[in-house]
Amino acid sequence: MSDREKEWVEYSYAHEKSDETKRAWEELSAEGVKSYLERQLPTLCGDTASLMKSIKEAGYEAGEAQDYKEKAEDLLCSP
Repeated sequence: MSDREKEWVEYSYAHEKSDETKRAWEELSAEGVKSYLERQLPTLCGDTASLMKSIKEAGYEAGEAQDYKEKAEDLLCSP
């Protein structure tokens, strides 16, 4: 994984609100994390409506959701 991808994973994990999801992340191998990230890229970088909906459903406040979206754009979606 690139440094930007690693930074995203660390950010996403640190801001995860679900303990169950955090445990699932902890159980993934490095390859598993990379595979998960690759599957999420279309939503993180293209489907803003779905991304914001899932963030809201996960319990994020509006400001937190915007920060999450911007961080994804900065680290994963920008060349």
